Amino acid sequence: MAGKALLINQGSALMINRLAALLKEAHVETAVVEPDIAAIMPEKNSSDIFVLFTADFVYDAQDFLNFLKDVCLEEEKPLCVVGYDKELAKIADSIPRDLVLRQFPRPFDVKAVFAEIVALLKAEGETSREKHILLVDDDTTFLQMMKSWLEMSYHVAAARSGMQGISYIVEHSVDLILLDYDMPVMSGPQVLEALRSETRSANIPVIFLTGKNDRDSVMSVMHLKPEGYILKSMDREEILSAVDRFFKTKKWENLSQDGQA
Repeated sequence: MAGKALLINQGSALMINRLAALLKEAHVETAVVEPDIAAIMPEKNSSDIFVLFTADFVYDAQDFLNFLKDVCLEEEKPLCVVGYDKELAKIADSIPRDLVLRQFPRPFDVKAVFAEIVALLKAEGETSREKHILLVDDDTTFLQMMKSWLEMSYHVAAARSGMQGISYIVEHSVDLILLDYDMPVMSGPQVLEALRSETRSANIPVIFLTGKNDRDSVMSVMHLKPEGYILKSMDREEILSAVDRFFKTKKWENLSQDGQA
């Protein structure tokens, strides 16, 4: 299996069916769905790439376009868009251009789109072999900063709550979780306890993210076997160096603000 492509198209079209057939011949699992939130929900987690074929519906589909943008951003799904120039411009009003990996103007060459999808799936497969880190933090600014620091060397996913993090683990394998200790609704320790109670996630290394040097708080949940903690006040180089060392040695060094273990 070479991944799964989700083709989003309104109605039936000969060109879409031809593209789906080519993908299946290349052993790419393929699903064709309407541009509808309810239709995409069951497919979004299992799909590796989204291909949106635009039509007049894009001019009256703001909720759907916002949903698609959020899925591509939060789930890190590659997105390709096929459409006429005016439709592509309308898409750009809702979905930032940097989230769209490829644009194909109509009329499009089915074989060219097919080749590009296969190439993107191959690249995605190579990326997935990197170490995979899940960041869980309700502070969106800190979350995006950490993600930008780490994703130069690692495959990084981000979740803005404990429940989002747990849901991500259900569908994905990760090598390390960086988990905010102090979150509303479901705290870091509660998330860790839930992870340790499930066979699939019981042995995933977890390192707490904390805004203060509260080593005693982290030590109080040592029975749940976290690897340790990161102080959010540490600078970029300290954090990257510590994470690199962890993956090389499988041991974590708790660093204080002055860099001492």
